[in-house]
Amino acid sequence: MLPILSIVGSLAGTWLEGRQEKSKAKQKLAITKIEAQAKRFEQDGNWDEKAVDGMANSFKDELYTILFVGIILASFIEPLQPAMKNGFVFLDEAPDFLKYGILGSIAASFGLKSIANFKGK
Repeated sequence: MLPILSIVGSLAGTWLEGRQEKSKAKQKLAITKIEAQAKRFEQDGNWDEKAVDGMANSFKDELYTILFVGIILASFIEPLQPAMKNGFVFLDEAPDFLKYGILGSIAASFGLKSIANFKGK
């Protein structure tokens, strides 16, 4: 009976060693991934900061703001309302690539990451 217990104990010990090695390998892989991300971040810098720096000399966000204020104001001017309605009907029927292109352009101008979560109808 004693030799059987010795064999079982040896097998259990080998199995536990294998599990520990596997756990160590997973941990090492996770650390390597984190280090690679940190290195990439150091090389590329913070994207948000770069986007803000790029907007410093850009007038796109001001242009879009003026455009949206104009759309809102035109919605309250009765003679312009039919043209506004026709424009929105056109945009509603426009191909998706045009709609998403417009959204992407606006998102890039204002630096909105969450626009990717926007879902149409």
